[in-house]
Amino acid sequence: MAKLKMNIPDTPNPRAYIPKELTREGFTGDVEILANAKTATLFHPEASLAEIEESLKIVLQDVRLRMGKIGSENQKPV
Repeated sequence: MAKLKMNIPDTPNPRAYIPKELTREGFTGDVEILANAKTATLFHPEASLAEIEESLKIVLQDVRLRMGKIGSENQKPV
């Protein structure tokens, strides 16, 4: 799993550029994003819903591991 950071400016017309690590993995063209108030998930254009579900399970496991390392559910990750 890749851990990438990107800067999304707080401007009237914000633009966020996808890191090249993601474009190398095929996140190009029409990429669907599912977002809520706290997270956003990019769907690979060639991924099936079953693959997306499995991928999200892995991400959730990683979040749970980080919660254990941080020591508190309410702390922000570094």
